[in-house]
Amino acid sequence: MENENKNVDEILDEKKEEKAGKENPKSGKKTGVILGITALLILGIIIFGMIFNRKNVNSGNNVVNEEEDDKIFRIDPIKNPQVTYYNFRGEVYPDWAKFGLTRSNGARGHQGIDIFALPGTDVYAVLDGKIVDMYVDKTGYGLNFYLEVNPKELEKIKRKNYKPKESAREWAYSPNYDPNTMQIKYIRYCHLSEVNVKIGDTVKAGQVIAKSGTTGNASGTHAPHLHFEIAFEMRGKGLINRVDPEMYFKIKNGDKMTKQEIKAQTEAAKTEWFETKGYDAGFRDKSIFVEKKENPDGSKMGKNMNKVGNLKSKKIRKK
Repeated sequence: MENENKNVDEILDEKKEEKAGKENPKSGKKTGVILGITALLILGIIIFGMIFNRKNVNSGNNVVNEEEDDKIFRIDPIKNPQVTYYNFRGEVYPDWAKFGLTRSNGARGHQGIDIFALPGTDVYAVLDGKIVDMYVDKTGYGLNFYLEVNPKELEKIKRKNYKPKESAREWAYSPNYDPNTMQIKYIRYCHLSEVNVKIGDTVKAGQVIAKSGTTGNASGTHAPHLHFEIAFEMRGKGLINRVDPEMYFKIKNGDKMTKQEIKAQTEAAKTEWFETKGYDAGFRDKSIFVEKKENPDGSKMGKNMNKVGNLKSKKIRKK
């Protein structure tokens, strides 16, 4: 009997609830609307979270890389280094300036990286070191010198998250890099207009050691720059004796540059930059300075001829 009474009571309660629902249909609708809005909000939050996480997957590593790289103090070869956006003909071709098999559709290698620099830009020693070679290369690199550094100090500034760039076909030469067997210890600066040091000098990181120029570039270049290398040996040829400078330095590529930075390079590309003829005056073939000499006009040349002369430029407009 008790069970039957309970069942009857349950049935009566259900009927009361049904009756209440019929008497107040607005309350039921209101509850449904609230539940619907709540569900939509929850769904929106879930979708937003998924999108945010996906962005983190795609770009979060880059953010982490930047933060990790920023923890390492570096002195760049010039302030705010950027890859040259134009090639020497004034064409938009950023890859041309990068290290590796980047020229002539991968048929020609580039031994260093071209960093945009107007002639006369300060050039810095990136580490403590010693000037061990200085000469004029009339075949393409112009006035240049090598700074010998401690390999261990160089390794301290290596970018932890650096990865070979497929776009530059870096996979073809990256296996050459092995600091355990081939210690990298030479930094090469090329296309200089002026040097403030001589062979045998010791320099400190951050010291202004030269001025950028166009010496050695193609005549009438539209892309003034500092050619910068990191090498296993001096005067070595080819990629096998070098590594990508971006392995150690954060050099801004075209897709990272601001509109103002691209504009500055664009304006520079409208100018034909020429080197002063005879820029090698004062240097011997064996990389040493000459003593005092008389110029043809009777004036005296300095004992340490470290100034190349004023760079000339001729402005032209692209057609």
